[in-house]
Amino acid sequence: MSSPKKLRLMTYLSSGIPIQVFELLLHYLEEVTGMEGYLITESRWSGPPAERGDPFIDDIADVVFMCSSAYLRLKHDKNEYMELCPVAPVHRHEKGGGEPVYFSDLVVNSSKKSVYGNFVDLKGQTFAFNDPISLSGSLVVLGHLKKNGYNSSFFGNMLHSGSHLKSIKMILDNKADVAAIDSNVLKFYLQQNPQDEENLSTVTSLGPMPIYPIVFNSRLSANLKKKISEALLGMHKLPEWQALLEEWNIERYTKIDDSLYDLETSLMDLCKGLSLSSVYY
Repeated sequence: MSSPKKLRLMTYLSSGIPIQVFELLLHYLEEVTGMEGYLITESRWSGPPAERGDPFIDDIADVVFMCSSAYLRLKHDKNEYMELCPVAPVHRHEKGGGEPVYFSDLVVNSSKKSVYGNFVDLKGQTFAFNDPISLSGSLVVLGHLKKNGYNSSFFGNMLHSGSHLKSIKMILDNKADVAAIDSNVLKFYLQQNPQDEENLSTVTSLGPMPIYPIVFNSRLSANLKKKISEALLGMHKLPEWQALLEEWNIERYTKIDDSLYDLETSLMDLCKGLSLSSVYY
């Protein structure tokens, strides 16, 4: 396997996770590898769409950040040019326990906080979600409903917002009563919009769910893949980089393997045959 002349990073996650997170990693990996790099962003999807080419077969990226659902689809399709990086981020969350997981925060307008004390109080209300195949926006909610003897008729109305940020806006504008928001997206949103913190309240958090994977182009040399993985694992031990990670709610990077994503596979099996019927807003 050969090493590229430049290190090509690509993210599908910048519609919710600030681009600065991936720019930080680009700068760090340039420093530790001694290679020039650049960052490709694709914000229309959270991973390579099934009906389009992907960055691995098309060989347009070396290190790719995507949602776990897209990774599992590519793995199921036996994409020979894709390889899981054995390292993933640990984002801070009060329920996270220092593990590479995240949650779905069920968020309401704070003006209604006294009305919605727990999940059952949301029955019959208008629910906003980002995408019907989203793990945090849809699947984990369906799984929670099924485990508690309900189905999607639990909600009075459902609105397909198109993104977590649009779902947040619907809550702020009182166009929806509750929304399922990726806990990291919510954290980053409030970090950048502190004036809205008093207007948003979390009723409960569903999960945990496996954090987004970092995926290698398998054409990279074994030495370069090892260097990148080890560099990420040691990033938090370097004071100047640790401070920058903390800025973006990342505690550290930790070792993982494919078994982490068994959490999502189990949830997908639980939700088979279930869906959210909605109006696209």
